[in-house]
Amino acid sequence: FYYPRHPKRANMSSGFEHEMLSSSKVHGGYLHRVRHYSPCNDCHMTFAIFVPENTLMKTSSKKMPVITYLSGLTCDDTNVSQKGNAFKSCAESNVCFLMPDTSPRGHEKIEGEDASWDFGLAAGFYLDATTDEYAKHYNMYTYVTKELESVCKSVPEINERVDFERQSIMGHSMGGHGALTIALRNPAKYASVSAFAPIANPSAEDCPWGQKAFKGYLKDERDWKMHDATELVRMMEPGTMEKVTSAILIDQGDGDTFYATQLYPERFVEAVEKINVKPGFVKYNVREGYDHSYWFISTFMRDHVDFHETNLTQ
Repeated sequence: FYYPRHPKRANMSSGFEHEMLSSSKVHGGYLHRVRHYSPCNDCHMTFAIFVPENTLMKTSSKKMPVITYLSGLTCDDTNVSQKGNAFKSCAESNVCFLMPDTSPRGHEKIEGEDASWDFGLAAGFYLDATTDEYAKHYNMYTYVTKELESVCKSVPEINERVDFERQSIMGHSMGGHGALTIALRNPAKYASVSAFAPIANPSAEDCPWGQKAFKGYLKDERDWKMHDATELVRMMEPGTMEKVTSAILIDQGDGDTFYATQLYPERFVEAVEKINVKPGFVKYNVREGYDHSYWFISTFMRDHVDFHETNLTQ
């Protein structure tokens, strides 16, 4: 069920125009923000990455594994870097933390892309658009899965320290949707995947966010299930999930106002359990009283970093 490569994005340049916007020392490491030209989105993009000092030095290599974090609606790279409480845990675990934007920006304006908070700008849904209006610029699936890594490898401060052979992926809300679907569609690329309050069944009729996004971005409704984590699992053969990733962690707050109207994480968990995975393959926690905010994320971020660190170093 893996999506074919788009011909206009098949050949990536090995070198990327980029500008180091800032490098801030934090917890002994550095938070770099980088602006670069994105061929797949045909505009400039900005991302951030936290690179620890690497105090363990268990081998002669200075390179460390990396977790890619995908943010939710209305966010960019700064939300999780300022409010996610990730860097201390990453520094102690010697794991890098990569934070892309949630949509392209800086391109010529598309009519209607800034008309609402849940579609268009800051709401790219981590897919490659096929509708006439959005296909040129909204290609966040290709950006996250291919181009971002290539850009990082062209920046010496990043390439010298990050081991892209050891990756995991996580996200929040729309980003949780992105993390789950990207991991499912790229078997063995990510050692583990986790999500805070993911939009787990966006193609369902009772998920307004997903309905709005997919109608706006995808020309053919038959493509919707390719961007729906629950539906992707339902397409899988029994016994194949373990070949995709080694473990999945999901945290959901029961005080989240979107829990019963947009997210539906239990549908994803139930779908996984039906394809004969080993017990505990998906660890699913419902957290009493927690909402959809970064207060929730920051509380349990260490659990997620530790979860990925375990799977990245096995």
